[in-house]
Amino acid sequence: MTNEEFEILVRKLEVKAEKNLGRYRFKVLLITALGYGYILFFLALVLFLLSITSLYIVEGNFTFGSLKILVITGPLSFFIIKSLFVKMQLPEGYYLKENEAPELEKTILEISNKLKTPKIHTIVLDDDFNAAVLQQHKFGLFGSKKNILLIGIPLMSSLTREQFTSVLAHELAHISHSDTSIGAMIYRVRMTWSQLMHSLENNDQVGTSLFQKFIKWFYPRYSAHTFVMARQQEYAADAADAKVTSPETVRDTLCAVSIGSQYYYEKYFKELFEESSKTNVVPQPYSQFFDKFQKLDLVVAKAFLKNELEMESNVFDTHPCLTDRLKAVGMKSNTPQNGESAVDYFFAKPVSILQQFNRSWFEQNGEKWEAQMASYTEAKNRLQVLENSKELDLQGKFEKAILTRNLVGYEQATPMLEEIIAENADKQIAQAYLTLGNIYLQKEETSQKGENFIRKAVEIDWELKEEALETLCNYYYYTGRMEAFEETRAQFEAWPDILAQFEEEFLALNWDDHYVSHDLAPEEVAVIVDELSHHNEIVEVYLVRKVIELIPEGKVYSLALKVQVPEDMDMVEYTDQLLEEYVQDLQIAENIQFYILNGYEDFEKKVKEVEGSQILGTSSNQKNIPLRV
Repeated sequence: MTNEEFEILVRKLEVKAEKNLGRYRFKVLLITALGYGYILFFLALVLFLLSITSLYIVEGNFTFGSLKILVITGPLSFFIIKSLFVKMQLPEGYYLKENEAPELEKTILEISNKLKTPKIHTIVLDDDFNAAVLQQHKFGLFGSKKNILLIGIPLMSSLTREQFTSVLAHELAHISHSDTSIGAMIYRVRMTWSQLMHSLENNDQVGTSLFQKFIKWFYPRYSAHTFVMARQQEYAADAADAKVTSPETVRDTLCAVSIGSQYYYEKYFKELFEESSKTNVVPQPYSQFFDKFQKLDLVVAKAFLKNELEMESNVFDTHPCLTDRLKAVGMKSNTPQNGESAVDYFFAKPVSILQQFNRSWFEQNGEKWEAQMASYTEAKNRLQVLENSKELDLQGKFEKAILTRNLVGYEQATPMLEEIIAENADKQIAQAYLTLGNIYLQKEETSQKGENFIRKAVEIDWELKEEALETLCNYYYYTGRMEAFEETRAQFEAWPDILAQFEEEFLALNWDDHYVSHDLAPEEVAVIVDELSHHNEIVEVYLVRKVIELIPEGKVYSLALKVQVPEDMDMVEYTDQLLEEYVQDLQIAENIQFYILNGYEDFEKKVKEVEGSQILGTSSNQKNIPLRV
């Protein structure tokens, strides 16, 4: 099922759920039963055949047919059972030990009692900006359940005690046995099917293929049907959270998470770079995050919040957008106030735990960080040199603008790029259009201009298309423009195949190839002629541009060589040897493919007919003489 088909199905199902929620829930329960029923029925059928055949043989009614059934159903039933009882992988991270977080355990118990949730068996800390409750059956779809609370240290470090309590209440509500139990049950089953599908996709055992096809058909449709209820469960979890804490706390938490995630991924490590470059001290990213986030400039925080509020809900994430979630709890957005650190409150020895994550981070990223620091310092020094230069050429100005963007900020780089675009011909500054367009996308008032600039960059230089499409994909997704996102993503995903086909057509020699006069500058042609003139066996050279309909703006060229073949040599053998030699020796641009014309009269005739194609000819004494171009 394609993403577009999935979205259409979800929209239809949302309408049905709004008309009659009770009937819709019953339908989802039936579909859930179908999923379990298929697997159990197929297993029962195989076991039944195995049992009947075994009894048939035991009673002395042996036949080769019964033996064949036994040989098939015996191993098959074993592998089916084995494939179903797949042990799910436990999440990676730091597993909290007893008494390492007494206040956290106490708070979880209090919330569990209020929301009637099952026991949390394990708490795992990881380095993601997220939190979740995982329910894992001991054996695939069956067996006892283990409830795992997954907590991202960056998320926890960005929140106060009250805000993180709100996060806990929201996550625990997903496994509640209270009045939202049906929605929570569907939420859990949806998660279980997702985990089972992932496990079976990575399982190559015999028998699993019987279920892989069904699950690949079933899961996308089940996911679409349960999407509506999963979305409702998010609202229900927020409502339960508001009862445990307060609507105001839910508001502050949602806003703090929205601001904190953007700060963490977009600015935090850049700030660490700057500090480390001045102090030459190894950063402690997890220990420093709370203090830095609490000191975040209010203007920056409001800008991050505004970005999140502009996003719309979509069918690729069951979580509603921030605006919809705030509206559901009866609140308006607010920039949260500072408070006590959740890490300091909930952990018995917070410094020790954070230091473990710091050490782990440095073990994984130490060499990379040191290399980046060296590169960062080099970039700063280079920017200083450019800033002190009185006159810069176009390349120097563009390099200065890029370094300013990376090291100082978008606002300072914007006028530099605008000046480059205003003062230079379009064909020289495609990258400047793309860079400035990306900056313009950051603000709503200039976003349309940003889109136009990015498209302009592609018009000038088609090789920027992949980067441009990726940029627009991210922009459309994060601004909730899902129709434009889907259209652009389809182009982005198709582009590598188009490039591969373009490359294949460029390298191939076909009779229906379309050639036109080349548009290379005289000095570029002179370099080619000089390269070829050292080979006395080359008597004529033709240069044409090859037009490929897939990417008509793609500038690729064919260089056709006519060589003099010695009388005592076989033409095919000789030209093959020359081609191997030319591949090794000739320094020709990558967008020029060369051929030997000898033996290809039709191709020779075709390139000679193109006006201005001949760039090298011969005199009567057989020495190469360049033609005027």
